Amino acid sequence: MEELYKQDLAYIQAAAFGALALGAAPEIIRLLKCAPVPIRRVVDVGCGAGPLSAALVEAGFDVTGIDASAELLAIARTANQKAHFIHGSVYETQIPACEAIVALGEPLTYHAEGANADLLVEGFFHAASGVLPAGGMLIFDVIELGAPSLAGRYWNSGKDWAVLAETEEDQGSRTLVRNIETFRRVDQYYRRGREVHRVRLFDTATLRNQLAACGFSTETAQDYGTQKLGPRRRAFFSTRMR
Repeated sequence: MEELYKQDLAYIQAAAFGALALGAAPEIIRLLKCAPVPIRRVVDVGCGAGPLSAALVEAGFDVTGIDASAELLAIARTANQKAHFIHGSVYETQIPACEAIVALGEPLTYHAEGANADLLVEGFFHAASGVLPAGGMLIFDVIELGAPSLAGRYWNSGKDWAVLAETEEDQGSRTLVRNIETFRRVDQYYRRGREVHRVRLFDTATLRNQLAACGFSTETAQDYGTQKLGPRRRAFFSTRMR
């Protein structure tokens, strides 16, 4: 899979798109502290630039972040030297020993073109079940199939950057494709870049069945406490029962 969030998009992500992690952190921390077993070690899957990792460390947890973007991890390591970070895909990286796994911001939906996303995610559930103790927690969110359509265009900008994206959706292949153009100021000029992100859409009932088969009891919601999720996003709160 081609590495996503290269230098300029990683910079933009870190500068302007940490609101979800910061908004969700209080509810995630509350759930972890109320878990059936004491939780000390947390794995932050798709940690990105590390805003959730930082909040978890501040709350007293021992945190390991995993991300496929070397550029995002470089930012995370600089900002938070108390957490441990691993560069790699969660589908190819052994999950460290822990009592909780969090995958915030749809990291499980990113798959290379032609990849068997269902098999990879199911394998991740099995791996999580094999690591977590009874009472341990798996928290993540995905984009669901359904309506409204997520196709469209959007843009955002800051003092030294701009990003434009066009999203195309094909529910038949359960695929969302984001064509992203970035502009970042370097000295007196703006550097232009382009990334294509392929995101897989999931059926909630199927995921719940897969989780149950791996020994998880699951509840879902469209928010993390006061932090609402976007259209067709759903959060899963799974506890390992056996």
